[in-house]
Amino acid sequence: MGINDKNNNAYGKDPDYGAIFMSNSETKRECFKRGLFGLPSSDIQFVEQIKTGMILFLFEYEKRQLHGVFKASCDGAINIVPNAFAKVGKQFPAQVRIQ
Repeated sequence: MGINDKNNNAYGKDPDYGAIFMSNSETKRECFKRGLFGLPSSDIQFVEQIKTGMILFLFEYEKRQLHGVFKASCDGAINIVPNAFAKVGKQFPAQVRIQ
């Protein structure tokens, strides 16, 4: 099997699409603590396109590190966990749970 074969991962096929969320080191800790990725309300149309089972990554821009692979454990929505990022002074109501 070659590196580009469609049957080269644990699920038996390459995923059709995924998404990358952005964070800094502070919001990254919140994401991992809650099992939740979030974006500002201006990105709700993007987040609502995320469906259960979709692969996700988290890019920590301060350290330029990509974390993943994560899997969406629900569809993206508004305020799955209201005020989830309030302790870090952020408002990210466009959210998706991860595993």
